[in-house]
Amino acid sequence: MIDEPELDRELGTPFADLVRKTLARRKLSYRGFEALAVDPKTGYAPPHTLVWKIDKGQPVKISPALCRAVAVVAERPVREVQIAAAAEYIGLVADDPFGESVGDAKRSVAHVPGLTADDMPLVRDLLRKLEGGAA
Repeated sequence: MIDEPELDRELGTPFADLVRKTLARRKLSYRGFEALAVDPKTGYAPPHTLVWKIDKGQPVKISPALCRAVAVVAERPVREVQIAAAAEYIGLVADDPFGESVGDAKRSVAHVPGLTADDMPLVRDLLRKLEGGAA
């Protein structure tokens, strides 16, 4: 067996927590999770052994198909699952540091923890240009 380096999880385990909560809330076994977690785009279903690894906090390969499949069984938006995976496995936070999201138009910026809007003036300018507003 190959020893894998311990993950540096400064942001906790939000992806694994989401999977654990889904298992408990829906009273699912790993195989039950596998049966319900099907990516609507590709048909990919994470095997029960992968679900076990996520539950136990072991490192796994994250993919868009995995995030979509977990979103289906967790009954959560894909974006929420992707943000949880990015936080746990990559150490990124995805949020609106500018507090300018309006209604259904959600704005997210992926960044390292601890950055504030003042640390990202170029990002703010770019977002405003993309939205057609004044920089």
